[in-house]
Amino acid sequence: MHIQASRIGDVRPSASVTPGPAPVPDRTCRFARVYDLTAERERRTPPAEVLDALADAALVCSRLDEAGLRVRFDIVANRVSASLRDAEGSFVRTLSLAETMDAASLLPPDAA
Repeated sequence: MHIQASRIGDVRPSASVTPGPAPVPDRTCRFARVYDLTAERERRTPPAEVLDALADAALVCSRLDEAGLRVRFDIVANRVSASLRDAEGSFVRTLSLAETMDAASLLPPDAA
């Protein structure tokens, strides 16, 4: 390694350089792009009717759970069947397609 020592009196500032025009941002570059997170969240949030249906389904699910009941879906011979089971998994009754789509109809009368 070679270190070149110079006398401080020999050091001169470089000639001043006039600044050129400001760089123009490249709009096609995706690096460090800023996103409005609020707008992204709104864009990705499901519609209100979907959120309402999910809330209703969660309520029915919790009420079924409180009543000690579960809905079980099985595939038998390439067909889907649904049944109502108790907390231990024992069969209670077969469910129709309409009952599985309207989960509130699965609740016992005293759970509503």
